[in-house]
Amino acid sequence: TVSTMFGALAADMGAKDSIALNVLEVRLAIEIESAGIAAIRRNAAQEAAIQEAFFEFERLLLASEPTGPADLAFHRAIASATNNPFYVEMLDVLGRRAIPCDVTSPWSTELAQSDSYQRGLQREHLVILNAITSGDAEAAREAMRAHLTASQQRYRERLHARQAFYASSVRAAAGE
Repeated sequence: TVSTMFGALAADMGAKDSIALNVLEVRLAIEIESAGIAAIRRNAAQEAAIQEAFFEFERLLLASEPTGPADLAFHRAIASATNNPFYVEMLDVLGRRAIPCDVTSPWSTELAQSDSYQRGLQREHLVILNAITSGDAEAAREAMRAHLTASQQRYRERLHARQAFYASSVRAAAGE
């Protein structure tokens, strides 16, 4: 039946969204402080690596290619700029799950791959990059918090939209 099909789809996608939300929660705990420390401790080469990852994301975006690897490289370069290897190790443990909107991720959606969605991510990355390159630890923490919190909100909105779609599909199937 239609409701069984939508129920299975919703359960499958809901589980994936819950994993993405859990990963983002862990990233908040790790990456807010990592951005602040990177703003203080980074050296010129590390700052350049963060910028290179940012511009690689931009290049991929303009070429309509998947940006996930550059997104992860950006966050990993920030972790590396803390000069504390455990920040990088923590991101490496999360691996591909760290960037749930990557086209190769099981959490990816058409929305996540849209140009406007990716442009929004890149605007958030620019605020982080500017704060780190200016050496402003508090601004870097706030920019990272805003970025990851916005990502959480985007996943919550997906869940609510899916729930509303399911409810309307069930009503339509029932002839309401």
